[in-house]
Amino acid sequence: MVICTSDFVVRGSIHHVEEDDEAQASVVLSLSHVYRQKSRVFVSGGRGRGRGRWTGRVKIPRRCGPRAAQGELLFTGAVRFQEAWLRCAALYKDFIRL
Repeated sequence: MVICTSDFVVRGSIHHVEEDDEAQASVVLSLSHVYRQKSRVFVSGGRGRGRGRWTGRVKIPRRCGPRAAQGELLFTGAVRFQEAWLRCAALYKDFIRL
């Protein structure tokens, strides 16, 4: 259900985490697949080495425990007041298994 109602659904990994405050963090995502996005949150890497990769910056609740390089994840979220917000992400392999 969350996939059908989300503003974006993407697959990839957390590249970098910046702590904003006690409740939220900003993360930079490096994506292998953009399944859907209603607004341009994620942009293509363009030419050269990053070709075919997507990237974007989003907010995530700190309770989700965002960490860089924790594996490939499925990210879903919403755009509120022109900022992208993630829900807690599941490992992609666990999502597929379910």
